[in-house]
Amino acid sequence: MSIISNLKTYTASEARDNLYELIKSAANGLEAYEIKLRGEKSVIMISKDDLESWAETFDILSNKKEIEAIRRAKKLRKTVSHGKLMKSLGIENAD
Repeated sequence: MSIISNLKTYTASEARDNLYELIKSAANGLEAYEIKLRGEKSVIMISKDDLESWAETFDILSNKKEIEAIRRAKKLRKTVSHGKLMKSLGIENAD
């Protein structure tokens, strides 16, 4: 689910009246908010963790070498059965 498509919008006055609740909810990653100030561009309030995650994703997607490595890895992707995985990890079958 995209945060952008689920933004709750507040005017600056509404946000000011509910600031503690908005910060708490955004900080916990539960919600993202668009805050509009008359005559100005709006701002978005999201958690720091979400922002850092988006920045990391943007960094990876803007790096041509990273994108090519992802494409190569997807082409080479192989599946492994549960039994083979357990054996490769040295874990005995619990059956």
